[in-house]
Parts: sequence; structure tokens; C-alpha cells
Amino acid sequence: MEITRNNLNVDTQGFLTYLYNNARINSYDFNMFEGTLVAQVVEDWGLADDTDLDNNIIALSLDAETVIESDQVQHTSLKELNKKINKNNSIKGKVKGLEYSKDNYKLKIYVDNTWVTDDTTTLDTIIDGLEGSDVISQIMESYCTKSKDGFEYYNMKRSELVYQIQTAVLTSEDAFAIDTKLKNVKDSLLTGDWITAKNYLDLVVVEGVFTQEMKDEYELEINDYITNNY
Repeated sequence: MEITRNNLNVDTQGFLTYLYNNARINSYDFNMFEGTLVAQVVEDWGLADDTDLDNNIIALSLDAETVIESDQVQHTSLKELNKKINKNNSIKGKVKGLEYSKDNYKLKIYVDNTWVTDDTTTLDTIIDGLEGSDVISQIMESYCTKSKDGFEYYNMKRSELVYQIQTAVLTSEDAFAIDTKLKNVKDSLLTGDWITAKNYLDLVVVEGVFTQEMKDEYELEINDYITNNY
């Protein structure tokens, strides 16, 4: 059974927590920018469930609050921003919700009616700090992704070698020789260092079962990843 809600303007974190913890909701798609909810719910969903959902929407509504917008915030983490806001006694408790769009680098801050100009100045200082020191956090997050992608890529290439052994295209000795040749490339991919992996690949000498065609294939795939992710 499917239910929908439109024109929602709610505290995103609080609403997602409610949806996640509601055992009567099997799955959901909440678009915070368009204010829409499409949810798959249990078959015996009834009036009491609708009332509970709507009451939570009202309780988490941001319509009565002030919206402050910051443009061109190109490096931010809502987790880090929340942490810094909650450590600042002058604005702690005044911020009711945060929304960030990576598409246009716009940050929306929902605040209560006690908010004053000095609070905006304090918030701007915090955001400026995120633009500097928390860039490190952004870089760390990017390497987590690159490392995950590196493992998946290595796993694919390893599986291709195993398949070639199973189909008698290569022997186990051949596969070991190739793996030995590419050890530094593999190690760099697993740590998410794709550019370093490319540099190591350039140093690998073509010989024996490790052919130029094989090296070209690795080079093309690694270069494509670097072009699309750096």
C-alpha cells in the first residue's frame, strides 16, 4: 500500500528518524527539496496511522521558523556543522534544522524567533571555519569512497583472472606472475590512491603473460576513474 504527502517543510533529520523508526512504514522516498513523501506502508494502515504521521509532520514543521540561506558553501558537512553549532552557547538550541544542496552549494538554516543579527554573524564564522579546517574531513570522506571503489575494481580484475584460470586461458602460475607485477598498483587501489596506482602502473614492464594489451586495459580504466573522480 502506498501513501503520499506533499508540500512538506519539516526538520529533515527528525523526520527521517521518525520514518526509519516507524515499523508501520516498509520503505519511503522523502525528497526534502521538493517537500514530497512517497511511502510503502503495511496493508492494514489505517486512520490512526495517518493521524500519527500527520501529527509528526506538524510537530516537525519548519513553516513557522525563519530561514537563513548561505550561497556558495562548497565544502560542508551537516554533521560537523551541527556539532559546532551545539558547542556554541550563543546559538545552541536556536537552530531547528539544516538543509544542504550539493547541486547549487546552498545551505538553508531554520532558526527560531529568538534569532538576532549577532547570531547570524556567529553562524557565518562557523561556516567560514568549515570552509577551512573541515576541508580535511571532506578529503577523508572522499578517500573512503575512492578506497571502496578501488577494492571493487581490484575485486573485478581478480575475478577476471580466476575466470581465465577456470577456462584454461591462464594457469595459476600465470595469474600469480601478473599479480606480482601489479602488487604496488593493487596496494594503491585498495587505499584509494588511484593516481599513485597509475604511477606504479607506468613503471610496470611488459613481459611474459603480462602483455601490452593487458597493461593498456588497466591504464584506460584507471585513467577513466581519475578523470571522473578527481
